[in-house]
Amino acid sequence: MKKISIALLAGLMASCATSYQPNYSYNEILVVNNSKELIENVTIEVVDSGRVFSCGNIAPLGICSNRFGSRSYQKEPIDVGWTFGNVARKSEAFVVNVPAYFYTGLPLRGVLEINPDGSISPYFEQDTPNR
Repeated sequence: MKKISIALLAGLMASCATSYQPNYSYNEILVVNNSKELIENVTIEVVDSGRVFSCGNIAPLGICSNRFGSRSYQKEPIDVGWTFGNVARKSEAFVVNVPAYFYTGLPLRGVLEINPDGSISPYFEQDTPNR
């Protein structure tokens, strides 16, 4: 009987862990140029909806940003294109995961860092809640 109880408990915990879908929102996109090269023609496209955000030129160690009204984050795949060192680059479509410790009541900031080698690192940031 004890083995059945443990198996049922483990099954319930697994289903609870996989079924929790927090509702996050975002209200800003930042493209950060962490290289010493000029970054040109950055285009971020949400594949499913076709929404596009773009930056013409981002100076070395510069930032391009866009703030807008809060939008629900649907975990839609995005494509990114950019020019680094006169070479056009394009990412495979990817989804940015939200860290589990972020609050659902505060909007996220999508960050796309362009590294010194021209690769990209996407992630979310969130301001700290006032205590």
